[in-house]
Amino acid sequence: MNIKKYLRIIYLFLGFVFLQSCHSNSKNGTANGVNAEDSRGKIISLPKEANKVVVLFEPSLDEIYMLHAQDKVVGIPQQVYQTEGKYPFYADLDPRIKNKTIATPTFGGGSSNIETIVGLQPDLVIVYEQNVETIQQLEELSIPVFTVSSLSQEKIYKELLGMGTLLGKKTRAEEIVSYVKKEANKLKKTIAEKPKKVYYAWSKGRIFSTSGQGTLLDLAIKLSGAENVCPLKMESPNVGAESIYKWNPDLIILWNSDINEVYNLKELAALPAVKDKKVYAMNPSFYYDPHTVKFLLFAKQLRNWCYPSEYSSEELNKEIKADLLELYQKQDLFTTNVN
Repeated sequence: MNIKKYLRIIYLFLGFVFLQSCHSNSKNGTANGVNAEDSRGKIISLPKEANKVVVLFEPSLDEIYMLHAQDKVVGIPQQVYQTEGKYPFYADLDPRIKNKTIATPTFGGGSSNIETIVGLQPDLVIVYEQNVETIQQLEELSIPVFTVSSLSQEKIYKELLGMGTLLGKKTRAEEIVSYVKKEANKLKKTIAEKPKKVYYAWSKGRIFSTSGQGTLLDLAIKLSGAENVCPLKMESPNVGAESIYKWNPDLIILWNSDINEVYNLKELAALPAVKDKKVYAMNPSFYYDPHTVKFLLFAKQLRNWCYPSEYSSEELNKEIKADLLELYQKQDLFTTNVN
C-alpha cells in the first residue's frame, strides 16, 4: 500500500476516534465538562462552559447580569424591551438592551420561536420549567436546556448555582448566595409588634390571584416578619372578594401592578385596608423581583411598610442600595430613588 495513502487512513481513523470521544464527553459530562442539576432533577452536562446562551425566563436573565455573564447572552424574552418597570434598568446594565439589538426569540407573552433559537446556535437555553412544549422541542433538536422554577428560596439558590456552574461563574454564584443567606438571616430577628396580616396580589393586575402557604411569596412575606393571610396550600389560587374580606389583611401588597387597580375595584371598596389606604406597590419592580434572589429586597421593603417604627425608611434605603451594589457590583448604576 502507498505510504501516503496508509498515513491518510491512519489520520482519518484517529480523527474519527477523537470526535467520538468528544461526543461521548459531551453526553456524559466528564471531568473536562460542566454539570448542573436543573429544576426537573435532570443533570445537564456540557463539554465546556456555555458561551452562547438564550434566556427565555426573564428573572434568570436578571441573575445572569448578577453573575457578570451577560456577554454570553445571545437571546432574551421580548418582554425585557416592553416592561416599563424593568427596561430602564436593563438598559443601564447593557447597551445592547438599550439599543434593542439582542435577539428576542419569543412571541409576546411567552411562546418561543424555535427556528430563531436554532439560528442563534446556543450552547444552552434557560427555560421556565412550565414551558413544557418549548423544552421538548429544543431537546428533540439536541439543544441543552436548563430549566428553572423559582418556587422557593432554596430552589432559587440552587438554580443560580447551577446557572453559574454552566456559565463558568460558579464562584460568583457562590458569593451571591452566601451574601443573600447572610442578609436573610438578619431579618429573622424577632419583631416586637404583633405580626401584620398581608394579602399579596399577583402581577399584571391579577388582584384576585394570590400565593398560598409554602410558596415563594409566602416565604418572602414571613421573612419580613408578617403573615400571609391566604391559608390555602396552593401555588396561585384564585379567590373571591368574600375571602379577602374574611381574611381582613392589614396590608395589600402588589408587585408589577398599579395600586389604582385595587382602589378602582368596587368589590373591595369597603375593605379596611383599602379604606385606610394600606395598598402598596413594589416600585420599581426591578428592585424587588421575588422570583430572583431579590426576594430579599422584597422582604425588606415589606418589613418597612409593616413595622416602620422598627425598620425605618432611612435604614431601608441604605440597605437596599448596599444590596444592589453587592448583587450587581456597579457603582452609580441605578438612578431611581429607593422607596
